[in-house]
Amino acid sequence: MPGVSILLMMGVLALAAFIFFRPPNRARALLADQSASSTAGNAPDKPSYPADGLRDTAMMLELLASMLDAGAGIGRALELLAGSASPPISQSLRPVVAALAIGADWETAWQTPAPHAAEILRLKDALAFAALTGAPSASILYAQAARERRGQFRAAEKRAAALGVKLVVPLGLCSLPAFICLGIVPVLIAMVPSA
Repeated sequence: MPGVSILLMMGVLALAAFIFFRPPNRARALLADQSASSTAGNAPDKPSYPADGLRDTAMMLELLASMLDAGAGIGRALELLAGSASPPISQSLRPVVAALAIGADWETAWQTPAPHAAEILRLKDALAFAALTGAPSASILYAQAARERRGQFRAAEKRAAALGVKLVVPLGLCSLPAFICLGIVPVLIAMVPSA
């Protein structure tokens, strides 16, 4: 009888591990696309990973700061950043770069009809002081990048703390059957009088 309960417990734990650690649907679709392109022998036309460019705001701020340290202007630095950023960010930056290139003032350049991502608005706010005053702003951008990284770290800590709360139910569902099978069932079997 104890062997059956151990097998039952192992089955429940294996099922819980499978459900918890299975790849998300997007990853499964990506793996299916890669296997289909490799079996067909055709090279994929586009990269198969979801983000094909720079998207981290802190990294973009550090790159802008290093370009400004090297002597590039704000317009040229934004142009180079637009070339290496992810497509949504690049599409939002290109009208701004074009407006700055034809001589538009700072606020007018950022009022293009393209919708801006949150990363773009943080870049605008970080660069606004340097663009409007002409002050050297590399140190300000480095400080802003450090602040962004601290904010990302705090957000990751909050998500990790929330994960501990979310794991209580699955762990309880795994532990309770094991406790019943290994703790309560043997005691009840021992209490049953043998005939």
